[in-house]
Amino acid sequence: MAGLPTRRSLSQTPPVQAGILLGVGFALAAALVWAVTELRTLLIVLVVAGFLAIGMNRPVSLMTRRGLPRWLAVMILIFSLFLLICGGIGLIIPIVVREGTEFIQAAPGYWEDLMSSSLLERFGGETRILEQAQSFLTGENISNALGGFLGGVATAAGAIGWFTTCVILALFILGGHDRIRGGALRLVAASKRDRAAELLDQILQQVGAYLIGALAIAVVAGASSWIFMAIVGIPYAAILAVVVAISDLIPQIGATIGAIIVTLVALTVSPTTALISVIFFLLYQQLENWLIYPTVMRSAVKVSDLASIVSVLIGAALFGVIGVILAIPFYAAVRLIIRELVFPRLDES
Repeated sequence: MAGLPTRRSLSQTPPVQAGILLGVGFALAAALVWAVTELRTLLIVLVVAGFLAIGMNRPVSLMTRRGLPRWLAVMILIFSLFLLICGGIGLIIPIVVREGTEFIQAAPGYWEDLMSSSLLERFGGETRILEQAQSFLTGENISNALGGFLGGVATAAGAIGWFTTCVILALFILGGHDRIRGGALRLVAASKRDRAAELLDQILQQVGAYLIGALAIAVVAGASSWIFMAIVGIPYAAILAVVVAISDLIPQIGATIGAIIVTLVALTVSPTTALISVIFFLLYQQLENWLIYPTVMRSAVKVSDLASIVSVLIGAALFGVIGVILAIPFYAAVRLIIRELVFPRLDES
């Protein structure tokens, strides 16, 4: 129609103006990449906090369905977690102190066994080892080792700080769950808002079910390992049980990592004990794969072995251990979006 302005494409824009627009676009893209790189740790913490909040929202939702106000349900959950953590610390710390003391007392015996072993004789015996140690203990090496130790302490302190921040953010996200959900849905067109709300609730339900299920399986793995190590007499059973439970949170490879650590400690008892440890973890892994995992995850995500392995590898390459833990629920969410939105549109075209 006459008198209406026409929209010009980039090819019709004057060269100088087009160059400025392209330069601004590249600058914004570079600034975005820089910001994401610099805020990488914070973004990871926010994502982990969001996943934790999704997992904690399931018991809160159960309480709200029974008529409790959401604020009261959140307070009950926080108080319960506080009691659980304090109780766990109260149980573990005395055991850790006792087993740590036993290790310190047994350390001279371990040293004597090592010095008298036939393996050490192949490297020149105790005298040769001490000479090598004295040559290594130079001022520069001691300074480097001290610097590495202080760096490790700083890294551990930073990790504890980020973990505390993550937990606090998760509690804030949990408290504002309904507001955040409503704000996210406001970004969707009103005509599609009901469908988006249904899809979002399905994603949150699957992710929450996976996280709670993974935690339950890890607790079962740690408790079973503790009982086994107490029966066969593997030392430091409590500490190793915590290691097994934490490593079991890593899909596919976590149980193997925990089994290797326990078996190496079992070698200090006897080769027979180490062999029994290998047999136990092989049997338990089969039990977990074919009975415990399907039973716990029956209402959660159903992901094939190939998809889970690929997701874990991609998550590890991008975000390390955190990526490994969150890879499968993230893949399940993406798969649900593709199945509910992309495939129907492709079928209609």
